[in-house]
Amino acid sequence: MATEHDQDDAALEAALELVPRGALALSGLTVGFLLLAWLFVYFFVFLPRGMVS
Repeated sequence: MATEHDQDDAALEAALELVPRGALALSGLTVGFLLLAWLFVYFFVFLPRGMVS
């Protein structure tokens, strides 16, 4: 017979399946945003200034 503790364990396992995917998605979006920001600065700030002699 299933107890309340068993149900809590099942709910916890179900929740923990989703957490790593969400963390991976969040970190991927963050890295992508940082890459886009760096490219923006590179192309619109550094390149227009020209070469450093």
